[in-house]
Amino acid sequence: MPKMHALITALILDRPLCLTCIGAKTRLGPDEVDADLKRIGEILMLNQGVGECRSCGTVTIVLSAERPSA
Repeated sequence: MPKMHALITALILDRPLCLTCIGAKTRLGPDEVDADLKRIGEILMLNQGVGECRSCGTVTIVLSAERPSA
């Protein structure tokens, strides 16, 4: 898994974050975040829905990844 994929996965693992915060924490643009999330979604189960971002507290669309079962 490339470095940015691993970083984004670590950020959203069991912690819903909005796209703005994911971009700010990774210093990636929106298109790069979208591309990385699509790739991560091929490997892990991603959850997307309206909720509170655990970083900024905004109620918006947030993403999180589930831990893979052993």
